[in-house]
Amino acid sequence: MVLDVQKFVNEKVEEIRRIVNDEKALIAVSGGVDSTTCAVLTHKAIYDNLQCIFIDTGFMRLSEPEKVKSFFEELDLPFKIIDAKDRFMTPLKGLEDAEEKRKVFRQTFYDVLSESAKEEGCKLLVQGTIAPDWIETKGGIKTQHNVLEQIGISPVEKFGFQVIEPIAYLYKDQVREVANFLEIKLDVSQRQPFPGPGLLVRIIGEVTKEKLDIEKKATEIVERNMEGSQYFAAIMDNEEVENENNIEELTTDFFNVNQVKVKVPRSLVTGVKGDLRAYKKLAALTIRLNSGLFKPTIEKLVQLQVNIISENPDFTRVAYNITEKPRKGKYIILVRSITTRDYMTAKVTEIPWEKLEKTAEEIMKKCKDVSEVYYDVTPKPPSTIEYE
Repeated sequence: MVLDVQKFVNEKVEEIRRIVNDEKALIAVSGGVDSTTCAVLTHKAIYDNLQCIFIDTGFMRLSEPEKVKSFFEELDLPFKIIDAKDRFMTPLKGLEDAEEKRKVFRQTFYDVLSESAKEEGCKLLVQGTIAPDWIETKGGIKTQHNVLEQIGISPVEKFGFQVIEPIAYLYKDQVREVANFLEIKLDVSQRQPFPGPGLLVRIIGEVTKEKLDIEKKATEIVERNMEGSQYFAAIMDNEEVENENNIEELTTDFFNVNQVKVKVPRSLVTGVKGDLRAYKKLAALTIRLNSGLFKPTIEKLVQLQVNIISENPDFTRVAYNITEKPRKGKYIILVRSITTRDYMTAKVTEIPWEKLEKTAEEIMKKCKDVSEVYYDVTPKPPSTIEYE
């Protein structure tokens, strides 16, 4: 649907002004396009009755709080950083299930927000929730931390504030149109999305300080080297379960190679089967040709992924080995790059092997205890974009 941006902005400014009236409103911003667009739109309506806060959860990218602070100072919007790193990490200890971690994050997030709202004298909370957030949450695919009323949680009763969601029915491409209309600079309006729980959903399995530190380094490398609509790194423990699915046979149907190995990590990853969440296995493929790793086209690997997942309902993702060390390390890094318009569906980006190898080699050099780097060759569906 074509969006009349000027009409949308005018109507939302009036709506926000009417709801807020003379009250103060709080918005949690991440520096991403959704929350930033929401903040600028709301400020246009209520001016300094808006307070922007950045909650430092500890799951942000390297130097992210400082970058976001600098940008909001340029926008001349009221801005504060709330340091809550310990509060987010502590309740996650020992948890491995993706949905459990997301729900714990959501509870902590709104506890911090509720306290901040009371300190600022705000009874209203503005959120940059967009359509895919509540669609995926209501569908049970994955819990987005910023979805409450759509799943029957009353923010007034539970946290003490009313929620306003001006862009809740927009998709990502439409949000970018609004951002451009509001003259938000391109390095923000065209910035690739970053999940609300941050790197938490890219640390597969239990979250530890060591894994988080490695994930931050790997993320910086991938974001500097890769391309697509969204591209990032994820980390998982290098622990595997027995491969009982004979996936090697499907692989040899596609490639005439000397040696095929399929690793099945112990940790599960999130995908989609039909319209339902599928929390299932990942198939990590390594194919050797003579003395080196085989380099098939990404297109061929995506085709192989279709066969593997359609023949093996216990699997929801396939990744392919880019580089490895001779000795086993504690962790695996997964590199992900997708191309999409609305983030409801996504294709795997066809990255040249030279770029994949350069990225993987830098990760291996700078990230301690990583012994393998894989490229995720699964579109959405059957996978989600994020791993958890």
